[in-house]
Amino acid sequence: MPSPPGAGQTSSYNRKVVAFAALGSMVNLRIWSLHHLEHDWATRMVCLLQSPPSGEPGYDEVTTPAIATANGLLSAGAAVACLAVMWTGDRFGRVRNLQAGSLLGILGGALQRAAQNLAMFQAGRFVMGLCIGLMVTVTPMYLSEISHPRRRGWLVGHHAIFLVLGYMLASWNGYAVYFAPNRAFGWRFPLCFQVVPPLVLLAGTPWLPQSPRWLVSRNRHDEAWAELQRLRRCPEEDPDDAVAREELREIQDQIALDRQKLLVWGGNPWRAVLSKRSYQKRMVIGFLTQWGAEFGGPLIINNYAVILYEGLGQKGSMPLLLSALWITTAVLIYNPGGAWLHDKVNSRRWMFITGFVGITITTSCLAAMIACFAGTDNRAGNAMGVFFIFLYLAFQGTFCDTTMYIYISEIFPTEIRSIGMGFSLFGQFAATIILLQTAPIGFAAVGWEYLLVVICWSAVFVPIIYFFFPETSQLSLEEVERQFGDEVVTHTIQQQKDEI
Repeated sequence: MPSPPGAGQTSSYNRKVVAFAALGSMVNLRIWSLHHLEHDWATRMVCLLQSPPSGEPGYDEVTTPAIATANGLLSAGAAVACLAVMWTGDRFGRVRNLQAGSLLGILGGALQRAAQNLAMFQAGRFVMGLCIGLMVTVTPMYLSEISHPRRRGWLVGHHAIFLVLGYMLASWNGYAVYFAPNRAFGWRFPLCFQVVPPLVLLAGTPWLPQSPRWLVSRNRHDEAWAELQRLRRCPEEDPDDAVAREELREIQDQIALDRQKLLVWGGNPWRAVLSKRSYQKRMVIGFLTQWGAEFGGPLIINNYAVILYEGLGQKGSMPLLLSALWITTAVLIYNPGGAWLHDKVNSRRWMFITGFVGITITTSCLAAMIACFAGTDNRAGNAMGVFFIFLYLAFQGTFCDTTMYIYISEIFPTEIRSIGMGFSLFGQFAATIILLQTAPIGFAAVGWEYLLVVICWSAVFVPIIYFFFPETSQLSLEEVERQFGDEVVTHTIQQQKDEI
């Protein structure tokens, strides 16, 4: 069946804006994961920590808690920023928040790179966490609001693609400086390198368009029309900008309708969020989407991959090489593939369900291999363990990593989108605080059994998605409201046509 006229209409300008704005996603450069820092460069980072390196007395009692605290501070800063976006997202707009996040990223990276003691380093971790919280909340929200419904999966998926690109650069950077003879360079250069994405983004933000939906919500209709024209322009197929004109009318009418409905709560979106059942459902689903995706284990496996590979018999620089190759497959294959599939499969729910079924199976198999063969000379068993780590990423990267951001960017109406996105991403970092604080201690105490956290949660999350998560694929952000039982302008117009 051919696509209707204007389906997926996206200008080259729109695509360039998406690619550039997604640079904000690269602040998740986890170069500064301390387990990588401490292990990858031997005594270099522990000189700063003034704590015992791996294998020496006191490591579990001193170094492991320091690592957990540093990871926890990063997540705590991100959680605070997510809560702040619930207000700043609408008050200052999407682009201003990207600029604020960039400034925090530059400051946080500088503090870590110049750290002379652990306290200064930890302060930099918290500031960098603020940057990450702003970026991972505002970037997918911004990309969603400037994307056409039929291309939204691919375009918003750029957030997850660039996010793992940051991870990949971190991993290869870590592998490269493993061989650096200069101890100070070995850990200060990677920490300095993390300021590059926010610096480039900050330099280019003056030329980024404001979100048309945010502009309409601030009664700046002429500016919204000018931006939407540029984002949807297609002179060959749509010389009169009919697609942009219709989209603007839908945005204006839906925002007007939502404002009218808010009058029941005195026009206060916060009161509506606390009182309106469909809004409450969105908030719970958004929080669970991000919480659930993190408890699916990507950060556990990524941040502590070195431990897992060592347990499976890999020595020397090999764990670092495998870790870099692991995340590189996500950048080149899985995350782009997942973003592309979203506009083909037409189901966010089934993408998410497929991912968590795969996570449950692959993590169970990985746990079995570690339980049976870790610490032994069984090369086949250890190799199968490495295989399941890579197979895990095929499911998580393709079906979950893109879905978790696309879905929450779609389910909230404009009037509460900043509130909903901030609360949803707070769920991600609340989960991250728990997992990254407990993971190093858990692996040290119970080994492979810590993976049962991922396995049990993933098995429970599948039916939750199936029974409670509405479908949002291929619908405009305004039409999605119908999936939660709310009145929408497009539905009202269709009813009027039917009556005629």
